[in-house]
Amino acid sequence: METKLEEIFKIYIGKFEDLLKKIQNETSSYEFEKEFNILHKKFGQKIYQGMVGKVPKSKNEQITILTSMGDVTFAKGHPLAVTPGRFKISAYVQEQLCRVGTKIIFEEASEEINKLMGIETNAKQIERLCHHYGELLEQVDWRESYNDSVQLKIPTTKGITYAMMDGSMLLTRQKDEPWKEVKLCRAFQNSERVENISNKRNYIGHSNYVAHLGGHHDFFDKVLEMLPTQVPLVFICDGAKWIWNWIDEYFPASRQILDFYHCKEHLFAFAKTFYPKEENLAQKWVDTCIDSLMDQKVEELLTEIGQLPCNSKQVEKEKVKLFNYLQNNIKRINYGLYKKEGLLYGSGAIESANRTVIQKRMKLSGQRWTLQGAQQMLNLRVCFKNGQNQKLRSLILDYKNVA
Repeated sequence: METKLEEIFKIYIGKFEDLLKKIQNETSSYEFEKEFNILHKKFGQKIYQGMVGKVPKSKNEQITILTSMGDVTFAKGHPLAVTPGRFKISAYVQEQLCRVGTKIIFEEASEEINKLMGIETNAKQIERLCHHYGELLEQVDWRESYNDSVQLKIPTTKGITYAMMDGSMLLTRQKDEPWKEVKLCRAFQNSERVENISNKRNYIGHSNYVAHLGGHHDFFDKVLEMLPTQVPLVFICDGAKWIWNWIDEYFPASRQILDFYHCKEHLFAFAKTFYPKEENLAQKWVDTCIDSLMDQKVEELLTEIGQLPCNSKQVEKEKVKLFNYLQNNIKRINYGLYKKEGLLYGSGAIESANRTVIQKRMKLSGQRWTLQGAQQMLNLRVCFKNGQNQKLRSLILDYKNVA
């Protein structure tokens, strides 16, 4: 093997020297670097092939695997001739293909891999890999997985953790009801917040996510396994009763906050009915209500709303609706107190997560997902977003399929 490697080195030293001479012939820096990379990739492939040792001439006794250096042929039974998941692709390359396939559509992922890594792949290969490992991730012990990634990053003695939940609609191939809701939870530690980094923009560092396409019971099972139990929790959600009932049952000591913007939307909805032709008065009334909430005058606001005169049954109906909404959430709308305590009270973080975790990859023009395929892609995207690359790598390496 040493003699063979020496021969490869001698051949490619000559090739690199010939390339170096081109600089003197006014070769552009772009062309030089392009040719260098091509030559470097060929050199790497030859070295890799040379290091695997002698390969039998019979095709029945050999196997070719796609590696980061390109196709390499092994003798069947060679220690490196491992084909995880029965794909003739090395474990390292499989992880990279999954990574790119979860970020951009499979066709573009193939093009980018071919250009940037210099290896030949196709969209169908990437699609099969993503769905294969997305399915395996569904079978992962999430409690153990999240213990590795979340609980070790959140102190158990101080600090708070925010948890936000929301839904995003996804177009599927279901004929009866094509639009399905993906339920998403985002959790992050208060110390990950950085406020006013530029133009009043805020930043949140590491977050952990749960995404589920289906019923809320299965979704909550995953959320339970993800959320830490040893730290103070602050939930910021919309007014969905089923969410608050679940929080009351499983996290009764947590802090509950109704998303400020959802609350404001309900106030505006009533104001437009109460002042149908007077937009300025409607805006002024909403601003007054917000001032009351920011001044910690929740009870006073409810009293004032309850005493508003109504000139029609429709207005009365909308007033009762708003009053009940605020009354049911009375312990969650003391925004002045939350601001005083330095707490978040808006759900912008989960709205942003809907875009970055789900919509950015899965709600593109013309996309229609099978329910199974959508959940598999969600599993992979959450895995990478959570920084759980090792979990995927472990799944790949668990397949000790030696050719």
